[in-house]
Amino acid sequence: MTHRFLVLLSFMGSLTLFTVVRAQPGVRYHTDSKRAIKAYEKAMTLGREAMVPSADQAGLKVQVEDAILRALDLDPEFAEAERVLAALRFEQGRFEEARDRHAHVMSRHGERWIRDHLAWAQAARFALDSKSMLEAMSAMVEIPGVLAGPDTALIEQVKRDAVFMAKTLAQPEEVAVQALPYPVSSLQDEYFPSVWLAGEALVFTRRIPHPRLRQGQEDLYVSYRDGEGWTRPQELVGLNTSSNEGAASLSGDGNSVCFTQCREANRNAFGDDRNNDSHQGSCDLYESNRLANGTWSRPRNMGAVNTAGWESQPCLSPDGRQLFFTRGRGKTGRRQYDLFTASKKDDGEWTTAKKMGPQVNSNGKEMRPFMHPDGRHFYFASDGRTGMGGMDMFVCALDEQGQAGEPLNLGWPINTPLDENGLVVASDGETAFFGRESAGQMDIFTFILPAAAAADPTGTLEGRLLSVRQTPLPGGRVRLLDMTGVPFAEGVVSADGQYHVPVPLGRDFVVHAEAPGHLLFSTRIDSGEVKGRQERDLTLQPLQAGAEVVLRNVFFESGSAALSPQSNVELFRVGAWLSDHPSVLLEVGGHTDNVGNDQGNLQLSKARAEAVKSALVAHGARVSQLTAVGYGRTQPASMEDTPESRRLNRRTTLSVVSSD
Repeated sequence: MTHRFLVLLSFMGSLTLFTVVRAQPGVRYHTDSKRAIKAYEKAMTLGREAMVPSADQAGLKVQVEDAILRALDLDPEFAEAERVLAALRFEQGRFEEARDRHAHVMSRHGERWIRDHLAWAQAARFALDSKSMLEAMSAMVEIPGVLAGPDTALIEQVKRDAVFMAKTLAQPEEVAVQALPYPVSSLQDEYFPSVWLAGEALVFTRRIPHPRLRQGQEDLYVSYRDGEGWTRPQELVGLNTSSNEGAASLSGDGNSVCFTQCREANRNAFGDDRNNDSHQGSCDLYESNRLANGTWSRPRNMGAVNTAGWESQPCLSPDGRQLFFTRGRGKTGRRQYDLFTASKKDDGEWTTAKKMGPQVNSNGKEMRPFMHPDGRHFYFASDGRTGMGGMDMFVCALDEQGQAGEPLNLGWPINTPLDENGLVVASDGETAFFGRESAGQMDIFTFILPAAAAADPTGTLEGRLLSVRQTPLPGGRVRLLDMTGVPFAEGVVSADGQYHVPVPLGRDFVVHAEAPGHLLFSTRIDSGEVKGRQERDLTLQPLQAGAEVVLRNVFFESGSAALSPQSNVELFRVGAWLSDHPSVLLEVGGHTDNVGNDQGNLQLSKARAEAVKSALVAHGARVSQLTAVGYGRTQPASMEDTPESRRLNRRTTLSVVSSD
C-alpha cells in the first residue's frame, strides 16, 4: 500500500466528523446501516495500522479493500466508503473505475466535499478522459462560493490541461517510448541519465539497497554501448561514497563531471580525517576530473553555486563555462524548485547563481535542465505549465543571444499524467533518454524525438594534441569559436593527450588549440565538414625562436591589404593571446603567390603584414611585441603551379623572435 493512500485514509477518516447528519448520534455517515459503518471503521483502523513503518502493508492493504467492499455490499449508497474505494482504485491503476466512483459520489455530495472534484478530475486525467476533467471542474465551479475561494487558479489549470490533452491525444506524436533493457534496467531504480561524449555511454543514477537507509542509497553508474545493447553498469570509480550521489552531467570533452552529493553539511563523506569540504546544504554540487587511468579525481565542492538550500541536477554548456541546475528552497515537502545558472570565471571558480527568467521558470516547479551540444536547444521538466499532468518535458529554442523562446510541450505519448523527468538528447539531435516510473519503479526510457522538438545534429572532432616531438600536451585546450568570435565549445586535453569537442553540422567554426609553452594553432571547419566522429591530431610548435605557424583564418580582399571581416575571429584570439604573453616577440610575415611581378607582390605582402600587425595591436597585443615583414613570393609553401598551391602560398605567418 502506498504511503499516499495511507495518508488519504487517515484524512478521509477525519472528514467523516464533518459530514451530513444521516442516521445516528456520534460520528455521522451517509448510511443507516450499522454493519456497513462497522466495516468502514474497521478499514479506517487497518489503514492507520498500516502507517506504522514495521507494518505488513501488503497484507493490510488486502484487508482494507475487503472491509470497504463489505461496507458497500451492505449499503451501495454509502458515500464515505465509495469515496475511499475510488481513491484505492486510483492507486491500483484502475483509473476508469476511480473516475466513475468519484463522479457518482460528487453527483450527490459535491457541495459537502468540494475539493473531491479535483480527485475526480485527476482520475479522469489518468484515464486520458479530458471530457470528464472538464465535467468535474464545471461541477465544482457551480457550487456557491467556489469562485470566491482559493481554488480558482487550479481549476483553470485543470481546464487548460484538459484542452491540451484532447488536442495531443487527437494528434499524437508517432514515437515509440521504450525502457532500456537489462542490464541498464534492473530491479533497482535508475534515473537521471547523462550522455557521455558522442553517445557511446550513459552515466545515470541507481538506487541500491542499504542496510540502514529505508529508501536505499543513490550512486553513479556508467554503461557503454555494446553493439545493439549496453554493457553491465559499473560504478564511477572515485565519485561514489556512503552518501547519495546522482544526477551527473558530463562536460563536452568528457574529461570532467559535475554531480550532486546529498549529506549532512557537517559530515565528511569520504570517510577519512580530511577537513570538511565546505558542504553547505542537504544537497550540493561537486565537480571532478577524469584521470589517466580512467578513474576520477577527488570531488571538489563547486563553491559559490551552493547554498544552505538544495542544489541538484546540473548541466554544463558545450564550452563548460556555463552551468544550469535545479535549486530547491524551503522545507522538504514544501520546496519551491526553480532553474538557476552560473558562469565559470577565468580562475576556474564559479559565480553566484542567478535564477533563470520566466521563459523557463513558472509558478510551479522546474527541474533537470539540459542544453544540447548544438547550443540552441534547452530541455527541462515542469509541472507549472499546461500539459498532461505531473512533470512534463519541454524544449525551448535559444536565439543568438541565448534567450529562450516559448517552451514546447513534447506531447503524448512522450508526456503522460505520470512524472517524466531528466531528458537528455544524444549528439544526433533526436535520440532521447529520460526517467519515468513504471510498475512501481523508476527506469530509463528512450525514444526518437519528433522533428519539432529535435536538436541540431552535431559531429565530434577528436584526437590528440601533440608537440612536434609527438608527445601529449595534457592541460592544453582546443576551442571551437563561431564566426562572430564567441566561444562555442572547449575541450580540455586529458592526461593522455586526448581532446574531444562537439561540432554542430550546419555552421562554420574556427578551431584554436593552445598549450603552455607552445604557439597557438588554428584551422577552420566548414559547415558539414565534420560528420560523425572525425579524428584529427593537432600539433603545436614550441614557443622558441624560429618556430612558425600559419594564420589559416586571416583573409584579404583580392589584390588588396584590406582584411576580410572573416579574419576578425582569428585576429581577436591571437591578440588576446599575445596580451596574456607579454614577453613573446613575434614576426608577422606576409606571403603572396607567383601571380604578378616581384615588386608588386613584395609591396602587397608588406602592406598585408602591417595590416595584421595593426589588427593584433587593436585586439590587445603590444606594439613592441610585433614586427611586420613582407616576403612576397620568395618563400613559397608549395613549389607547384596549381590553384591549390597558389592558395597555400598566399598566407600570413607568425614566427617566434624571442619568448623570454
